[in-house]
Order: sequence, then structure tokens, then C-alpha cells
Amino acid sequence: MPASAVRKPPTAAAISESAQAGAGLRTFARIADRWKLSAADAMALLGMESRSTYYELLKRSRGSREIKGLSKDQLDRLSYVLGIYEAIRVVFPHSEETRDRWVSRSNAAPMFAGRSPLEIMRSSMIGLYQTFAHLAAARGW
Repeated sequence: MPASAVRKPPTAAAISESAQAGAGLRTFARIADRWKLSAADAMALLGMESRSTYYELLKRSRGSREIKGLSKDQLDRLSYVLGIYEAIRVVFPHSEETRDRWVSRSNAAPMFAGRSPLEIMRSSMIGLYQTFAHLAAARGW
């Protein structure tokens, strides 16, 4: 076959940041429900201070594929929460109850020092990162 006849693999269409934000927020809302997070906890994880803004974003994410208005910090936080959720699913594959309650239970691991992962995650972006890194190490990434 001549070199000019070599077929190139199809390229995936680029997904806009606003489409990623919309999908991420819809998924975040389902995770928050599974973890039984209060609005205050959910807002802290996303770095939001305004309850009305939080609920407005959730409402818009349900009604539209694309969401604009999330900061880079909020997109990063959203990414960490989704990664933490997926890592928990891998680390605890056989117990839905354990997966759903892991973030709110006290944890004896040194980085948590008896606190719940949610306490660490709420504290800052660094807390989200540390929780993700802890689970990544447990997963063997």
C-alpha cells in the first residue's frame, strides 16, 4: 500500500470548556446526592460562597448542555471531586455503602488523623488534591 494511501485515525471533536463544565456539574450533583452532602459542603468543595449562585448553576446545568461562568479554580475543584469519586469506586469495588460513606467517615490514615476526608476536602484546593493523591496511591496509580 502506498504511503499516501495510509489512513489516518479519525480525530475526536473538541469539547468546549462550557460543555465540560455542564457535564461536570450534572455529575457533581449526582455525586453530592450519593455522598449525602449538605449544600454548604457541596458549595465548599466547589469553592462557592453564594448559595444562590450554586443553585443557579445547578439549575442551568440541568437545563443546558453548556455552562459558562465557572472559574478555573472551580473547574479544577470539579475535576478533583470527579477523580476522587472514581478512585473511591476503584478502591472499594464491592461495597456501595462503603463508597458512598467513605468521605464522611473518620479515617485513621495519617493524612486524615481521625478526621473525615470531607473535612480535608472542604478546607482548600490543596485538601482536594491531597485526598485525590491519597486515593491514587491506594489505587496504585
